[in-house]
Amino acid sequence: MTIRKFLNNKLRKIMAVILSGFALFIIGIIYSIMTDTKTPPIISLLGFGLAFIAMFYVFFGIRCPNCNNIIGYVVMYKGPFIPDSILSMSKKIKYCVYCGVNMDSEIKSEV
Repeated sequence: MTIRKFLNNKLRKIMAVILSGFALFIIGIIYSIMTDTKTPPIISLLGFGLAFIAMFYVFFGIRCPNCNNIIGYVVMYKGPFIPDSILSMSKKIKYCVYCGVNMDSEIKSEV
């Protein structure tokens, strides 16, 4: 398995959690508007917390399988005018910013 594929698999799982959290948040807000309550429902707060914790994990928990440095912010980077999917890392990222390993090379040992 290549480093890019390994990181894309991690990113897809985490983005599913983030998008689910946002969906719960929006559902809670819509429910609050429909029932005319003044306080946000617990589902909205849970959704926001879930999305926040998942984003925190993306930026500080995703590590390079080669050098073990934090590269979550690089994996999430899409850049201006780069039409990439939010579920995968940009194809323009070719190397790890710390160790310089090619993202399309094979992982030395399965992580």
